[in-house]
Amino acid sequence: MSSLTTSKTSDITFVGSGISCSYTIIHLLDKIEKSPLKNKLTITVIDKYPEFGTGIPYGSRSGNSVLLITSLKDFLPEPERSRYIDWLNNNKEWLLEKFKSEGGSLSQKWIDKHATQIEINDWEEIFIPRSFFGIYTKERIKNKIEELNKEGYLDFNYLNSNVIDVHKKDNNQYDVILENGDTINSKNVILSIGSLPINYLWGSKSLIEKDQLLFVNNAYKPNLNEVLKNISNYSNKFSNKINVVIVGTNASGLELLYKLNDVEEIEKKIDKFTFLSTQGLIPNAIVDEEGRNKFIAKNLDSLQEKEILTAKEIADAAFKDLDYAEEIELGAASTVGKISSAFGSLLNKLNEKELRKFACNYGNEIGRRQRCAGDHYLKTIDKLKKENRFNHIAGRFNDVIKSNSSEEYLLEYLETKSKTVKTLEEPTHIVINCAGSMSFNNENLPSLVRNIIEKKYCIPNESKIGFDVNDNLETMTNFHIVGPLLAGNIIEEKPVWHVEHCGRIIWLSEVLAKKIYKKIIFR
Repeated sequence: MSSLTTSKTSDITFVGSGISCSYTIIHLLDKIEKSPLKNKLTITVIDKYPEFGTGIPYGSRSGNSVLLITSLKDFLPEPERSRYIDWLNNNKEWLLEKFKSEGGSLSQKWIDKHATQIEINDWEEIFIPRSFFGIYTKERIKNKIEELNKEGYLDFNYLNSNVIDVHKKDNNQYDVILENGDTINSKNVILSIGSLPINYLWGSKSLIEKDQLLFVNNAYKPNLNEVLKNISNYSNKFSNKINVVIVGTNASGLELLYKLNDVEEIEKKIDKFTFLSTQGLIPNAIVDEEGRNKFIAKNLDSLQEKEILTAKEIADAAFKDLDYAEEIELGAASTVGKISSAFGSLLNKLNEKELRKFACNYGNEIGRRQRCAGDHYLKTIDKLKKENRFNHIAGRFNDVIKSNSSEEYLLEYLETKSKTVKTLEEPTHIVINCAGSMSFNNENLPSLVRNIIEKKYCIPNESKIGFDVNDNLETMTNFHIVGPLLAGNIIEEKPVWHVEHCGRIIWLSEVLAKKIYKKIIFR
């Protein structure tokens, strides 16, 4: 991949080089390969991190021994899934060695459990190491780029730099301004930066170390392996066992708990593991077949006869059905199919305004209560429970304060049920922030995002995590969005809210690739 001189004009410039960028390029190059353009296409990709094509979830920053939150069957749509399985079949020996070399005891258990399935190439029900997909994607896009470069259809350039601003010119082209002062002129800009950065809960540094407290604001900076080394080194300073609090039970929270127990040097130093999450619910893995068959989403079903509905009516009915499922202790793995199907069938009764409301205000809220996960994560929790080493609090992080009677720190949290601030009785020695990304309301937005909002190049929608786009996925002429920042939109008549699922990312990348190809073929 070549470097780009600052005087050169790019046809398309991607800001951010994660999965959204990769699959948009793959889909676009597929179209060019089948029906070549008259002129060579110049594509530039700019990212502040040196790793191209994976983003955080599937690259080195997440390490090689964390697993998908879903089975492969639910992770990738066809035909990409079959293509990926073929690649796994041809590369599994060295991939498993790489996984084994970095993992610990739980990683070895995963290998042992799935040895027969892997031997016969039966991958679909397995929760596969995430890094495998990142390696696959990098190889796939690299081969595609090299092939079209060789045929003279493409000039591809990758820049390891930080974009701090974009300036729109009178001809509807853009100057993409880099942190080092260089400027790239581009006919089209595609913002593909992924989700907004992690919202720091305490202080302004990614990792804060005190004598009696280690606070990890970002478990992936610089990368998960380095953070785990810091945790191991810190825990070894104590002669007694220590306590860990993980804030958030999303995919990051589950995988951090898993990795703390996978690394023996860390696990043996920890006494209590505490989850702190608003709902106090752990994603569910086990399907209760009898319960699933008997369960009826009666509140959502009661709306089926109504011809016109509001977003709030559908959401309220969904929440009531979720409440009922919790009352009878039926987990999300047993109800997600029926509840999702029930509210999904009602969305066509919403007008465009109400559909957009649902995408902005309710889709993610329902989704947070329908989280499922693999049993490899939940068996870790079950083991800790049996050892009386696990606690789960329903609440929000408030602060960590020094104890009046010692130099140790105590966790303060806002209890969900009582709406009062409470203090965890046991001292807290390590806090890991897995509460998720910031919203557009955050005053510490990256300079690029802040600048394009201030210039009104991009208008945040009611979701507070996505920008409004038109049918071409543009916020304005030739300025496109792809990936998680599309949350809160209606795209091809479908409401979009959670755009971190790989299947949705691939779909939206293909939608954008079609729009871009149509534009450039008539230039």
